[in-house]
Amino acid sequence: MQALKDKNIYLYLLYTFLFGLYPIIPIMSLFFLAKHLSFGDIGILFAVFSISGFIFEIPTGYLGDKFGRKNSVITGLFILGITSYIWTLLSSTLLFAIFAAIWMLGLAFISGSFEGYIYDYLKSKGQEGSYDKLISLSGTTSYFAGAIGSIIGAYIFSISINYPYYLLGILFFLCGGVVVLMQPDQTMSETEFKDELKVFSGMKYIASNKSVLWITLYIALLFGFFSFFRGSIDKPYILSLGLFDVKWLGVFVAVSMLIQSGFMSQFAKIKDKLGEKGLIILYFLTSSVPLIIMSYSYGLLALLAITIFYMNESFQGALINSFCQKHIPSKIRATTLSSINVYINIFGAILALSAGYLFNILSIRTGLLIAFGYTVIIYISSSIYRKIANIQFN
Repeated sequence: MQALKDKNIYLYLLYTFLFGLYPIIPIMSLFFLAKHLSFGDIGILFAVFSISGFIFEIPTGYLGDKFGRKNSVITGLFILGITSYIWTLLSSTLLFAIFAAIWMLGLAFISGSFEGYIYDYLKSKGQEGSYDKLISLSGTTSYFAGAIGSIIGAYIFSISINYPYYLLGILFFLCGGVVVLMQPDQTMSETEFKDELKVFSGMKYIASNKSVLWITLYIALLFGFFSFFRGSIDKPYILSLGLFDVKWLGVFVAVSMLIQSGFMSQFAKIKDKLGEKGLIILYFLTSSVPLIIMSYSYGLLALLAITIFYMNESFQGALINSFCQKHIPSKIRATTLSSINVYINIFGAILALSAGYLFNILSIRTGLLIAFGYTVIIYISSSIYRKIANIQFN
């Protein structure tokens, strides 16, 4: 791939590695529980994450298109770096909720902007055809880094529950340094800004483009439960199997992320073989089948099921970027990609509140069985809508 010989792409992959280390992945729910939060409280936090994402995604995408996506990413990393340290000082649900909103502001400055920056950078070089392959490579890099970060994060969590967040803050600042070294992107002239870009341009475009609207709703409705599960239920569920303690939990998460890394390394080839329709079906299968297996099984089979379920994380970003980028005009790319996240956050908030209180009342296994039924309903409904709207796959 010609793009890999580009210094700017090397810096992007270095950023991807550092950001992907993310040492809080295996311990986030355990951190909340150690701070004496219940599953219901965690559900509230994830609702705040989602609602804040809904509030911040559109204006930050708008600012990224106006003032430069690179500048937007640097701003987001600075906010996240500071908030990582403050996070360790909190003790009440209210304070966690406030800084959850600030955390999402930082992420909102990054989401959409970096993807738009990279796609347009490749396009300026006449190499946009390499985008799917770069998605594969960056995803592989991110999950490989995540595997390393999971082992480190779980180990240092066993020493102090705050250490993973200290390390995360350092990594965010290092990422900011890498982005500073990358080439500046193009910003709009005042005339283009007034004529082409409005705050709600992305939302309007999604609503008007039936293909983008369909994939957005499909992913948002399926991914909403996964994001709650990954941040609250999964680690207590895994530890309840009695196969290992928190130190080895990091190793298990690392193995699962290496598997995701392997999947992402082959994403372009898998897409070529299965096509967009095949990827959509595969995403549904990884979103649903593991849930019913986890609700009834124990031991290694349960671990295998949860490993497959984790594949949803890699699917979510890959499908949005691969399926949607070709449909989005360059001048509103960051705004539209951020607006897609708005839909994801809206449904994530609803599902987080519902699931949080559901798991407070019911056992984890019963809740997983109900979630399986939900995913089946979503798939059937989305398939009916796609046929009615006559949405075609490439």
